Amino acid sequence: MGAGPLLGLGVASNSKLPPLSDRDIRTCLSYNLREEHILKLYKKFVDVDAHCNGVWTVSELYSIIQEPRQSMRAPIIDAVFFMGDSLGQGAVGFQDFLVTFCSFCALSKEEMLQLLFIIVDKDRNGRIDKHELLEYFSYVPDGGTGTKSAPIFPVNNKNALDRFRGGKWTSLAFDGLAQLMELFPYIVYPAYHTQDLYRSRLLGKAFWDRLEAARLSPLRHRTTTVRMPATRQEFEVKMPGRCSMLELLEYSRRKTAVQHGKRVVKTTKTPTANQQVSSVTKERDEEISRCPLLTMIRNPHCMYYVPYMPDKRTLHAEGTRPEFELPDWEPEEQDRPADSLSRAATKEAMEGLGGGQPMVADGVPGLDGDSSEGSSGSDDEDEDEDEEGAAGAEKALQDA
Repeated sequence: MGAGPLLGLGVASNSKLPPLSDRDIRTCLSYNLREEHILKLYKKFVDVDAHCNGVWTVSELYSIIQEPRQSMRAPIIDAVFFMGDSLGQGAVGFQDFLVTFCSFCALSKEEMLQLLFIIVDKDRNGRIDKHELLEYFSYVPDGGTGTKSAPIFPVNNKNALDRFRGGKWTSLAFDGLAQLMELFPYIVYPAYHTQDLYRSRLLGKAFWDRLEAARLSPLRHRTTTVRMPATRQEFEVKMPGRCSMLELLEYSRRKTAVQHGKRVVKTTKTPTANQQVSSVTKERDEEISRCPLLTMIRNPHCMYYVPYMPDKRTLHAEGTRPEFELPDWEPEEQDRPADSLSRAATKEAMEGLGGGQPMVADGVPGLDGDSSEGSSGSDDEDEDEDEEGAAGAEKALQDA
């Protein structure tokens, strides 16, 4: 099972690995994974696959870290599984597992807070409402028995919401959530602990700690030449950078739209010839698309999902200015360009002066250029006057 058609087989057919897309292989290699690491993860995937059907259900995710279903880590595990389920069928193949959980393990401390923000903000409006946090703290995992159990979070999590800012708040942006977690760190502890558990089972905690330190290093922008697994092909990869929550929201808004409950690529109008996409915007968009938070989300039903579109395929749409693109926005009269307002006002004023009849005026667009009452004459008369003037000038030169 993969996340759509393969862009190119990153793994040769005679390899011990299943076919993986070129982009997914490059994503893993940018996390300092090499062929031996991917083979190790594939062996782990096969060993834990209880039904030997080539996919994992959510039960395998609990069994690999030996976590009970009724656990405070359940909302995080279920959410990450949902994000990695590219087909929305309640199962993930090795390709989805590899990219989603390697990206999850690669998240920094700040990115883990961003992930928690994404999990709670299900409608993707960029703010967490108090009722969304209460719903998160009331989470009851499906134990498979058909009976409802008590919420897994203790009641002091809900009490923290009343103590924060005196309870006089209705929604929080990302900075507000960070302040809440700083005052009440036990709220975010399950998310950090979940990541530590998977880091320990997948390649070891030391491997991911080295990656996190490398991502914080000033040399993180340096490219490295690596070899494609099972081939002799070499290419350059660069470690993924980081981005703010505001950049994630703005990037998602520019690139995607909701259609039938899924995030799809936004179709833009035909651009004009004088518009150009800035090279800075292109470069930054490519960096944002490679950040672990976006690469781990493969399910289009997740409202933070952004389909990846290679830059070469979007060159035909060159001319858009994504940094100024506003979706579903029609200008009100007060927002219309001053130039169009002045033209309309000029036309109304001239019609008023002409007694309700349009007047001919140079430089006033939208007014009819045909002759009417108040015009100085027809086009033929103007041509006759020009000819008479030219003949007079020629005669004066001869007399001189």
